[in-house]
Amino acid sequence: MGIGVQGVSHRRALFIALTFALFQTALPAAGIWAGSALGPQLGDYAGYVGFAALFALGVLTVALALREGKSGFELGRGPGLVLAAAGVSLDSLAVGFSLALVGFPPVTTIAALGISALVMTWAGLLFGRQIGSRLEAWAELAAGGVLALTGLVLFLHKLLG
Repeated sequence: MGIGVQGVSHRRALFIALTFALFQTALPAAGIWAGSALGPQLGDYAGYVGFAALFALGVLTVALALREGKSGFELGRGPGLVLAAAGVSLDSLAVGFSLALVGFPPVTTIAALGISALVMTWAGLLFGRQIGSRLEAWAELAAGGVLALTGLVLFLHKLLG
């Protein structure tokens, strides 16, 4: 939703959703491949790093929105898109470690994660776009705020849960 608030076309939303789905399938696959031996040691840290990255991206977006002039850094394009997708998906690495330990069928599970990520990301982008059209000038600030708040809430939930 945070990226969608900045305004994205249907085509751009689909591309962003595909990018997020790619990360949401690649990282659990990497976790499974790494094996169960590393899962207990690295699994918890991956989530914290992902949430911190999401928070940092949100703060960066807010800071750049407050700065005069355009920065050229967009979360829906280029390096910004890769950073956003990786930050949101990093905790999926821990999921892959867990899947290796539990014995879930990897191909089916990873396909389900990718399809879910694709659909939910696309829906969130389009919903965010609707919100963004109403926010207009505040869209970039709102996008950064949503990302930072999401990272903070997920971090606190993991820390306290």
